[in-house]
Amino acid sequence: MRSISFCMILLSTSVLVGADSDRKGLDFFEAKIRPMLVTHCYECHSVGAAAKKNLKGGLLLDSRDGSRKGGESGPAVVPGNPKDSLLISALQHDSFKMPPKGKLPDEIIAHFVKWIEMGAPDTRDEVAVIASSEIDVEAGKKHWAFQPLSEVTPPAVEDQRWVRTPIDQFIRARQENEGITPNAIAKPRTLIRRAYFDLIGLPPQPEDVDRFVKEAEKDFAVAYHGLVDELLRNEHYGERWARHWLDITRFAESNGYAFDGDRPNAWHYRDFVIRALNSDMPYDEFVRLQIAGDLLTNIDVQTTAEARAAVETIAATGLLVAGPYTTQQTQKERERSRYEQLDDIVSTLGTSLLGLTVGCSRCHSHKFDPLPQFDYYRLAACFADVGFSDTGINSQPEAFRRSKEEYEAAHAPLVAARTAYEQEQFAARFQQWLVNLAQEVAPTPAVVGPWHHVGPFSSSDFNAAFDEVFPPELDTDLDRSFEDGNLKWTEQPEWVDGESHNDKLKGTNCANYLFRVIQTEADQVLSLSLGSDDGIKLWVNGREVLSKKVGRNVAAAGQETVNIQLGTGRNELLMKIVNGGGATGFYFAGTPASAPEEISSLVAMSADARNDEQTKKLKEWFKGFDFEWLRLNQLVVRHETQNPKPDLTNVFAARVRGTSYQFGEDSYKVYHLRRGNADNKEDEAQPGFLRVLMRTDQHENQWLTDPADAGQSRPGRLGLAEWITDVEYGGGPLLARVIVNRLWHHHFGRGIVATPSDFGTRGEKPSHPELLDWLAGELIRGGWNLKPIHKLIMTSSVYMQAGEITESGKQRDPENLLLWRRESRRLEAEIIRDSLLAVSGTLDRTQFGKGTLDQRSNRRSIYFTVKRSQLIPILQLFDAPDTMQGIAAREESTVAPQALALLNSPIIRDLATKFATQVRPNSETSIEQAIDRTYQIALARPASDSERAAMADFIEQQRLSRGTDANAEVLAVRDFCHLILCMNEFVYID
Repeated sequence: MRSISFCMILLSTSVLVGADSDRKGLDFFEAKIRPMLVTHCYECHSVGAAAKKNLKGGLLLDSRDGSRKGGESGPAVVPGNPKDSLLISALQHDSFKMPPKGKLPDEIIAHFVKWIEMGAPDTRDEVAVIASSEIDVEAGKKHWAFQPLSEVTPPAVEDQRWVRTPIDQFIRARQENEGITPNAIAKPRTLIRRAYFDLIGLPPQPEDVDRFVKEAEKDFAVAYHGLVDELLRNEHYGERWARHWLDITRFAESNGYAFDGDRPNAWHYRDFVIRALNSDMPYDEFVRLQIAGDLLTNIDVQTTAEARAAVETIAATGLLVAGPYTTQQTQKERERSRYEQLDDIVSTLGTSLLGLTVGCSRCHSHKFDPLPQFDYYRLAACFADVGFSDTGINSQPEAFRRSKEEYEAAHAPLVAARTAYEQEQFAARFQQWLVNLAQEVAPTPAVVGPWHHVGPFSSSDFNAAFDEVFPPELDTDLDRSFEDGNLKWTEQPEWVDGESHNDKLKGTNCANYLFRVIQTEADQVLSLSLGSDDGIKLWVNGREVLSKKVGRNVAAAGQETVNIQLGTGRNELLMKIVNGGGATGFYFAGTPASAPEEISSLVAMSADARNDEQTKKLKEWFKGFDFEWLRLNQLVVRHETQNPKPDLTNVFAARVRGTSYQFGEDSYKVYHLRRGNADNKEDEAQPGFLRVLMRTDQHENQWLTDPADAGQSRPGRLGLAEWITDVEYGGGPLLARVIVNRLWHHHFGRGIVATPSDFGTRGEKPSHPELLDWLAGELIRGGWNLKPIHKLIMTSSVYMQAGEITESGKQRDPENLLLWRRESRRLEAEIIRDSLLAVSGTLDRTQFGKGTLDQRSNRRSIYFTVKRSQLIPILQLFDAPDTMQGIAAREESTVAPQALALLNSPIIRDLATKFATQVRPNSETSIEQAIDRTYQIALARPASDSERAAMADFIEQQRLSRGTDANAEVLAVRDFCHLILCMNEFVYID
């Protein structure tokens, strides 16, 4: 069957929807739909409303049957058909207007549409395990998932030959009890392909396969253990397993919803996950950093001076702010949006780390699990002050320190020279200036020289052009040229003052510089009327007197006014005009002016009458006329432009009191909400945790206080990070169970607990509970390192076995719950694409850094930018998540468009062409050799005799179909390679 084309299978099958899809739908209802119904609909459309004689239109929306039956106007909800569902029409205010107080935001209406398209899954008519409004948490602790880890000894088995690790003892014991015989170990070629895809998500090279097969013939155990170790050390391991984690944590690089603003620096979280997994960071540390990494660094990121280590720990908190958030709301909607944001954080942490649907406790205590609404808001309070922002972190602190020291060593003498002048000569010159003022007659008009111009100096954008210090700001030598001689100072005598020059300057996102000399016979003040399109800066004798970052359409008189001081003799004026887009220009006019009234009054006073503050003001004014002080000051100011700046890495992550929804004094507080409604606040919630995961309530205070700081309270997130990883008294046992189950799930296609994000009473019970606890215990005993657990699983017989159907297994365990055979699984969307790139020889293995939306990029798919409104089509076709919520197990659909994409996509065809060039670089390579090489690269095995003959016939037929085309054979080989890429065997792993 493996030789049958995957495309043919796709074209003849339909979507496979399983129990997992149903569960996701129910979770979606609990998270997105029920809270809105409770908040906005139950007041008029519930049994409670009927009891109060307030039922409207005979419509009950507080039960599944009531919603589907509808009221006087007909069914409110028609599963699978939003157009015929009156509820959608009412929410959109098309006919009825619900709620009557105002239309709900578009994103919430979109949730209702999606819910109905999913079939309107609804939990409200299920039998609740815990139906009481008062939850007995102590009784709830009896559930298996909330128990401490049991001390388990692997059971004895009769079939010792099959046992390779303790895992096999647990599995084989159950099989023996049921009379089931498992499969033997798979062939080496099957195992190496399985191991490669499981651990690094890429196909093995033929040379690696051949080497492993030869080594396995000599000593299978040594060869296979060495293979697993090698792959666990491989740099691509982190990329493979980061993809699983990013699914769970709904990672994306945009806000989502209608406006879907970008988060250009969110990719650092993805890189953190990859690096953490590659380094085998202990899982408990991995979790703590994602909850409170910014609080655990002990680094003030505001200074950025010693923050290299903070890049990873700050980036880790990207988990908290990776969810979709609406950015378009009215002032009235902001508080509701804030609670939606907090709900996203709490719900994601609950499912991803603890495998619990904590979010279902937002509007009421959990209907099934011992999770009171009170505990939900205590968890939310741990994140009360959490916002998000781009945090600038110095990624080169040592280099910055050295540069700073060198700068300060050079800068100190310049400042010292200015200070010495002020102390030794300035006072005498100041006194002489006062004497001269008393004898001064009306000054002769200043002689204003012609303009000189140089530019444009281009930059990346307007802000950068305004802030950047271009060479003319450091040196106004008119004989100097810039940018390899392309820019020179040119005299512009025709640019007269008092006129707008809106056609003289050129360039966008750039700066133009204008320079002139003004000669005076005595100190005087000049009043300037200035205009600029767009921004403007002005220096007089090296001293900045104006800086205005502004956007304008035209330069005109009077847009800016400023008085400047001109000393006796030569004065230099430099003006910078910065343009964003469109035309650019300037206006300049100067007229004689008097000193400010305050200065004139101070001059008229006797020296004895002036106090120290008045004398200081007068001296500051005089500095504008003192050329020696201006010269020394200019040296200081120009050197300050060389002050080194830290090499900042901007990281989008959680930040204490970072950007959030602002709605007054409660913006960073969390309240217990009646029915989850932000308009119905009760008491302020204080940080706390899930009591069902505490040995006793008294231990909570230990997590919330800092023993190193005299028992002072610590931030709620720090306490949460300690509680959730505490194996003795907190959530550590469940945390360990959940993650080892996720590893098992991704290695076998189904977890020991088949509902990997629901370990509650609605979730599936573990198929092998003792094995689950033993693995969790091994993780903790091994220091929370995940790689040893991978190896333990992958070196077991249950993992290495073949996929043959045995009679005993088929009869006694048709669903393979006891793992008597290996089930084949389709590769995920990203791994299919990565494999296409790898076998075609075009894969770019560059790691880390900013992603891309370019579908023709040759980097691994994990480096695609995840923009929620612009997801990569080929990945979506193969069930990549939409990132609106965390996904523990992807759906696996089989639909015709998948086949059509593989057959007709220009990108896939181009890869097939490059693949063909690899397997048959020239005519000296025979067709048979090309066929064998193709099978070895794509499928990790040689072609059988029958396959070789069939494919040779196919190539010949394709060649003949092209007639006299000189490239007929080349194109035929390409068609053959394309066919192999479409085979079932290429996209499935045995």
